[in-house]
Amino acid sequence: MDIVKDISKKAAEQAQQQAQKHASGFMQFIREQGVVTLAVGFILAAAVTKTVNSFVVDIINPLLGLLLGKVNLSSATWQMAGVTLAWGNFVSALIDFTVIALVVYVGFKVLKLDRVDIDKKKRDKEAETAAKKEEAADKPEKPDKPASPKKK
Repeated sequence: MDIVKDISKKAAEQAQQQAQKHASGFMQFIREQGVVTLAVGFILAAAVTKTVNSFVVDIINPLLGLLLGKVNLSSATWQMAGVTLAWGNFVSALIDFTVIALVVYVGFKVLKLDRVDIDKKKRDKEAETAAKKEEAADKPEKPDKPASPKKK
């Protein structure tokens, strides 16, 4: 009976070690690949999108509607030969896109996020150069080979 307990105990320990190894690898993957940063980016993007949509629908569209004589720009259409073109909805989507692009651009410039990639590339290049120099220093110099005798 002790043999069965020993085998069971060893199997449980091995399973636990494997689980810890995989969990550790997964956490390392999350840290190295910036998964958390990506998730935060998606959450912020959703919030910005919602805010910009509200800004366009609740403020810009009514103002444009007043200027164009329409109460709701999104419902503005044009009838032509039995076909309805919903140009107002398209203009609203175009305004949404433009405002979101502007918010992202300004956010990048204000937070200087455009420099992050440049700085990272510079650090990576410096690290690569240092590694090459270190590798070259580690290699022993090969003695010059004596000239081989010429065959006659």
